[in-house]
Amino acid sequence: MKKNNIKKNWPLVIAILFFSYAAHAQRSTSFLELGVYGMTQNYLGDVNNNSLGALTQEARFGMGTQLKYNFSSILSVGADVNYGSIYSHDNLHGNVDRDYQVDTDLLNLNVFTNIHFIPFGKYNLRNTHTPFIHIGMGALTYQPHLNTNAQYPDEIELYPGTGQTFTYALGFGWRIRRSLKTFYNLGIYYNGFGVSNIEGFNYDEDFGWGSAEVSNTLDGSVTFKFGMSLGFFDQ
Repeated sequence: MKKNNIKKNWPLVIAILFFSYAAHAQRSTSFLELGVYGMTQNYLGDVNNNSLGALTQEARFGMGTQLKYNFSSILSVGADVNYGSIYSHDNLHGNVDRDYQVDTDLLNLNVFTNIHFIPFGKYNLRNTHTPFIHIGMGALTYQPHLNTNAQYPDEIELYPGTGQTFTYALGFGWRIRRSLKTFYNLGIYYNGFGVSNIEGFNYDEDFGWGSAEVSNTLDGSVTFKFGMSLGFFDQ
């Protein structure tokens, strides 16, 4: 008798499971998002003593695009590609006689994750903005342009060619809803480089005040991003 009741109820059980799954799928907070952005980058390294004292004079513009998948209203992962440059000159930091210059083009390909502080996205329409944390890493291709007028001592090794390395990014940003499916995205990030010759030159171990690996490990850039993105989902 009990087995017969179970068999008779199978269609009902299947129907309940189906409609439960359908309801969950309809309320899923996941969606795909495509964005573009402009950015400025400021070099941090030996030439400017890791200083942002010439922030506006040394800022260089770039642009990029990103594709990301929002797993939920809190967590997303994505891929990002951008092109820009970094710049610095001794004249802006009190070393007029030395005349060293940083002028390096950067092509950056990253994967990243964003973590929102406030539920944001597909169904959280009442939350019109949220801060977020950005963590990323990727591959960097760089091309330095050396100052041919500078007099480099023998203790400095020159690297004028194109190089490749890894990079990592840590930062903080803010997302603002513009409309149902469009968003403004602002952020400030620190980008660390995996090489010590991003400037196109490096100090060898005979320079006197330290080895090249010690003196250049903190080279990187500060990046400001400002852009817009479009979400792909049905409401």
